[in-house]
Amino acid sequence: MPVTPIRTSGRTEYTAYCPRCRAVHRHTGPGPRRGPCGARYTIPYADADETE
Repeated sequence: MPVTPIRTSGRTEYTAYCPRCRAVHRHTGPGPRRGPCGARYTIPYADADETE
């Protein structure tokens, strides 16, 4: 699943392209998630290189 990190004021959020409805959903952290359309998917954890 393609995921893009977004740096907001004070935290990193993630956009994910939904496999069910094909919309972009925004989440506040990695791990198992449920989109507003009801789809379940996992936002992958960032590599150590990406968090520095």
